[in-house]
Amino acid sequence: MTKLNSNLSNECLCHPTMTVFGTGEVSAPPDRAVIITGATSTSEQVAEAQEENAMHISAIVVSLQSLGIPSDDIQTTDYRIEENVRYENNVKILLGYKVTHLLKVYVEPVSNAGAAIDAAVAAGANVVSDIRFELKDPKTVYQKALGNAIKDGEQKAKSMAHSLDLSLPHTPHQIVEISSASPSPRMFSEVQATQIQPGQLVITAQLKMIYLLI
Repeated sequence: MTKLNSNLSNECLCHPTMTVFGTGEVSAPPDRAVIITGATSTSEQVAEAQEENAMHISAIVVSLQSLGIPSDDIQTTDYRIEENVRYENNVKILLGYKVTHLLKVYVEPVSNAGAAIDAAVAAGANVVSDIRFELKDPKTVYQKALGNAIKDGEQKAKSMAHSLDLSLPHTPHQIVEISSASPSPRMFSEVQATQIQPGQLVITAQLKMIYLLI
């Protein structure tokens, strides 16, 4: 019984702790644009709508490839065939069919985004649903944000310990990463071709740091 009580007693001994939260940010210019573009075609016959749409998409792809965009960077993101209808006195009247084919296009460098949109529209694109700017490899920039978050947490801990006249160990007992998501891409819902300005992306990292107080 004595040994068991001793073990329980040791397990219950707790050191006082200090918990701080560190935040780090790094700004970086995007190095890739992602454009959603394509064509919508309508016809009384579904086959005719498909054929017309296929011609537009083929021309769009060729125009994008002429800018040096690889085939692997041009991907279908949506393909739909829908009835084109209207209602009269709650009665559905079939007018024909609508075919929509959207492409996701990766453009590098981002300065070519406007030219890519212009080329697609000139080739027959009648849909440009959005454009966003992102980092092709955000890990390196995120690591820098993590480093800034650690410095921020350390500074907070030192300030608090100094104000309370506490002795702080050189390293934290535990570090927990709160946010590890990739930076949110900068999006634009309205695009004006050559007037596109990508701006800067802000990558944020957050940490929880726990110090054991001596």
